Amino acid sequence: MLALVASALRSPHGTSAEELASAIADNEARADLDKELVDDNGFPVMTARSDDAQDDTLQDEIADWLTSQGLQVRLSDEEWRALTLATGVAAELGSQAAGDLLPSDGNPPMLQLSLMLPHEWTIEVRRAATMWLKHTVSRYGWPEANITTSEAAEQDQATPTTLLAQLMPVASSNSRSQVAIVLACASLIGQESVDRLAAQSALFTSSQSRGQIPGEGAAGLLLTDLQLAHSCGAEFALLGPVIERRRDSSADEARRVDSTLLLDMVDQVHKAAAVDISQISMIVADTAHRPNRVLELMGLSAPAIPQVDAADDIVRIGLGSGSCGAVPFMTVLALARHYALERGAPILCIGNEDPILRSAALVRPPA
Repeated sequence: MLALVASALRSPHGTSAEELASAIADNEARADLDKELVDDNGFPVMTARSDDAQDDTLQDEIADWLTSQGLQVRLSDEEWRALTLATGVAAELGSQAAGDLLPSDGNPPMLQLSLMLPHEWTIEVRRAATMWLKHTVSRYGWPEANITTSEAAEQDQATPTTLLAQLMPVASSNSRSQVAIVLACASLIGQESVDRLAAQSALFTSSQSRGQIPGEGAAGLLLTDLQLAHSCGAEFALLGPVIERRRDSSADEARRVDSTLLLDMVDQVHKAAAVDISQISMIVADTAHRPNRVLELMGLSAPAIPQVDAADDIVRIGLGSGSCGAVPFMTVLALARHYALERGAPILCIGNEDPILRSAALVRPPA
C-alpha cells in the first residue's frame, strides 16, 4: 500500500486533475481536427494537442543547461513538446515533495524519480531528459544527492504498474522512509508521428476508424509510505494493489470481445485490498474510441459492478488524451485520487488501451 500524496498533469484538457475532471463532466475532453497536421490525402487529422507543449523560453533554458553539463543533444519537435510538458509536472511534484515531505532537520530520505519516457527516444535523449528532470525536482529544495533515477535502458521496459509494484514492498517495509515521483510523458503531435502511423495503417481516419489518434501529455504521482504520509499531515489517498497481466494475443487482431481477463483482475484487486466490490464508486480507464476496447471495458459494469452507472460513473481518459504511451494510464491514477477524495469511496482504475497489456489498480480514501 502506498500513500498517493499528490498528482500533476499537463493534458490537452487540463493542467490539474480538477481541471480535467471538470472538462470530462462538461463533455469537453475530446480530440479535435488539428490545424497543422494532415494525412496522406492532405486532410486534417484528429489529434489531442496541448497548448502547454510549446514554450520557446523554457526550451532555450533546457538547451543551455544541457550544454553546461557537457551534453550536445538534438531533440525533435515532438521530444521538445514532451519534455516541456514533463518539466511542468516535475516542477509541481518537486515543489510538493519539498513542501510536504522534506524533514525540517536531519538527513532527508531518498527520493526515487521513476520516469517512463517514449520507447522511440534514443538512449542519449533519455539520459539528457532524465538529468534535466532530476535537476528540475532538485530546484525546489530536495537535495540532488538524495534523488535517484532509473537507467535509460530500464525506462524502456517500464510500465506504470511494474514501477508502482516495485515501490510497494519498499514503501511498506519497516526500513527508512522513501519518497517517489513516478512520471510519464510523450508527444505524437508532429508530422513525423502522423506519417509513421499512416505508414503502419494505424492512424485514425474516416476510413480507418480503428486507428490511433495522436496525442500528448505528461502525468505524475507523488508517493510515500503511510507512516511518513500520516506524520506530515498532507492529504492523501491510498494506492494499491496494482496488477498487470498480458493477453495471449493482440486486441487489435481479436475477432470477438472478451472481458474475462479484466474480470479476473478486478476480482484479484478487490480481494487483495479487502474492499467489497459493492463499495466501488467509479471506474476510470485509459480506454479511447476503439469499439472493442470500449465493449471490453463495459463488460465490467453490468455483471461485476452493477452499482456503477455507465453514463456517470465510467470515465474514459483516452477520448481526450489520444495515444501517448503510458501517459493516459498515469492520468487515470491521478484522476482516481481526485475522485476518491471527492466521493469518499474506492475508485477502480483500468488500463486496456494497449494491444497486449492489461492493468488494474484501486485508489481509495484513507480509512
